[in-house]
Amino acid sequence: MALGKTARTVIGRTLHYAGLVLFAIFTAFPFIWALSVGLSQDASNIWIFPRAFWPTDPSFGWFIRVFHEMPFMTYLGNSALMSFWTVVGVTVVSVLAGYPLARLKFAGRNFIFVAIIATMMLPSEVALVPNFITMKHLGLLNTMTGAILPNIAGAFGIFLMRQAFEAVPQDLIDAARVDGATELQIMWRIMVPVCAPSIAALAIFTLVNEWNDYLWPSIVLNSKEKLPLAVGVFNDLTGPFATSTSLVMAAIVMTIIPVLIFFAFTQRYFVSGLDGAVK
Repeated sequence: MALGKTARTVIGRTLHYAGLVLFAIFTAFPFIWALSVGLSQDASNIWIFPRAFWPTDPSFGWFIRVFHEMPFMTYLGNSALMSFWTVVGVTVVSVLAGYPLARLKFAGRNFIFVAIIATMMLPSEVALVPNFITMKHLGLLNTMTGAILPNIAGAFGIFLMRQAFEAVPQDLIDAARVDGATELQIMWRIMVPVCAPSIAALAIFTLVNEWNDYLWPSIVLNSKEKLPLAVGVFNDLTGPFATSTSLVMAAIVMTIIPVLIFFAFTQRYFVSGLDGAVK
C-alpha cells in the first residue's frame, strides 16, 4: 500500500513538472526563435524547423545595426519615462482608492466597488474615443502626459489593493486609532508597509503592461521623437526595415530584454504579492 502511494506521488510530480516544462517551452518559443534569427548572419533558415533554432554563424551584427539604423535609445528612454510615471500614478491611485473601499464604512461603498470591477469586463477599446476626446479638449494630444494620464486609474490595481488591505488584521488598525492616528497616517505608516509585497506586485504588473502598450500611445502620439519602444520599433520595422527579417527579430529581442531582466529580479515580489492579495 505504501509503495503504491509512493509510486502515485512520483508519477503525479513527474507529470506535474513535465507539464510545466512543456508550458515553459511553448511560452518561450517565439522569443527563442526571434533570438536565434537575430543572432544568425544568414536568415535563410528562418522557416526551416528545427534549424531555425540554431543560429548560423552567430554574431551581434544585427543588434548593433538596430542602434545605428533607428533611434532605439530615444524609444527606450520614452518607454522608461512613460512606464515610471504610470507605475507611480497607478500605485498612488490604487492605494488611495483601495484603502477606503476596504476599511472605511460609507454609503454606497459596495456599489462603487462593484461598478469599478464591472469596468474590467469591458474591452479596453471602449475607452479609446472618450479618452481621445478628453485629451484633445485638455490640449494633451501628442504629449507624454496625454499618453500616461488615462492609464493611471485601473480596476485591477484598485481590486488588488482592496484585497490586500482587507487581509490586514483589524486589531492593528484599532491599536493605531487608539493611539490617535488619523486615517491617512494609518494608511501610509501601517497599511502601506504591511502590504508592500502587493504594492510591488502591482508596480511590476503595471510596468510590464505599460512597457508593451501599443494601441493608446500610437493614437495619441504622432511625433517620432516621443514614441515608446512598442510603437516606434513597430513603425520602423513595418516601414523601411520590413524586408530585413534579421533586423526585425533583433529589434524585437532588444525590446523585450529590459522588462524581462526587470521581471527576473522581481518575480518573487510579484508572486508573493498576488498570493497575499488572493488570501
